[in-house]
Amino acid sequence: MGGFLETIWHKLAEEIGGEAATITLTALVSAIIWPTLVWCWGKILVLRDFWNSRRRALGAVGQLRTPDGQREGKGVWALKPITPPENYKNNVLGSRILAVANLKGGVGKTTVAANIAAHLASDANWQKRVLLVDLDYQGSLSSMVFPDGQTWLPPKGADSVATMALSGQVNPSMFLQACKESPDEPRLKVVTAHYDLAQADNRLLVEWLLNKRGNDPREFRRKFADLIMGRAYQPNEMRYNLARLLHSEAVRENFDLVIIDCPPRLTAGAVQALCASSHVLIPTLLDGPSGESVVSFCDQLEEMKTAGICPHLGYVGIVASRHAAQQNAWLAVRREIQDQINVRKLKCGFLPTETFIPQTVDIVRHADQGIAYFSLQGSQPAANAKKAIIALAEHVAAQICVARVPSFARDLQLVLPVAAE
Repeated sequence: MGGFLETIWHKLAEEIGGEAATITLTALVSAIIWPTLVWCWGKILVLRDFWNSRRRALGAVGQLRTPDGQREGKGVWALKPITPPENYKNNVLGSRILAVANLKGGVGKTTVAANIAAHLASDANWQKRVLLVDLDYQGSLSSMVFPDGQTWLPPKGADSVATMALSGQVNPSMFLQACKESPDEPRLKVVTAHYDLAQADNRLLVEWLLNKRGNDPREFRRKFADLIMGRAYQPNEMRYNLARLLHSEAVRENFDLVIIDCPPRLTAGAVQALCASSHVLIPTLLDGPSGESVVSFCDQLEEMKTAGICPHLGYVGIVASRHAAQQNAWLAVRREIQDQINVRKLKCGFLPTETFIPQTVDIVRHADQGIAYFSLQGSQPAANAKKAIIALAEHVAAQICVARVPSFARDLQLVLPVAAE
């Protein structure tokens, strides 16, 4: 090896001089040895994590010893290290991504998400390009947007778009091509989910706990740049797969707003949604069990924020669905929930009463016939429901800084078809 390097040095010295040859040869050798050392160190770290993976997994789900006996720990999602993507804070704060979430099922999350999106996409005052992301394996949102029951289903033997997105298996370009356009509104597109997502949630959790590393999809030049910069090895950080996708330049250029319909528990998909989102909206029924769920969910959100998992997530607030204005019982439930939130000093509270979605068959009846917003008309209950949806959508838009269409643009849109005739 020494003779080989000496030969190269003599040839360089003849061309550029002895001192320059020494500097050049040193730089070339360093360019080879340094990345090699970093690569070897990275492999050692991979082996270390593989060796410790069982202890890591058991520790994440294990109980804690207390003076009163064994108690459940802080939960699997607080597992460290927490390694957000590059420029994560700016990407979150600069995004318009709303998670519609609650730990309890049947509280109207899907209805709220779909109808907010429908108004902001179709109303002449807004005309926003909205992406709806379905993260519930039952596909309730998908079937609501595509009530024919067939066009949104993944091909036989294939995974749904939601599964591929959460697994980090699609790049932004593929993701955009896979989004399906709503038959009611071309500005409204959907990431569909199906029953394969239930297995994906389990797989993603296990792989993450065991720190399993998949194939690195990056180009060689990016991998080599990381070696030069000394970035030997990055742990498998599944919690930010969806954030990397939704924060990408391509997705942000194609949509003004993203609304995520979360499942009724903290699955891998729900955690990814919270990590990707700039804001969270919490629908609930105004009854005792649902009220307890809201407080519990807020507690878990605060733990995740304090741990640094989604520290920049903001609250839009709490909205009641299936609300019966003539009943007085909801007042006590609302007061109890708000008192509990105030005790915890959370920056979260109930939205104005006019945003509460009323209990009416006009919404329930259309759950399997398309998004209710597009067909609410005729009766007074239908008019009341649509009025509440509009109030809620516009309140959400104001909270997350989504702007109306400027008046001159609306006027131009009205004039152009006449001029074309």
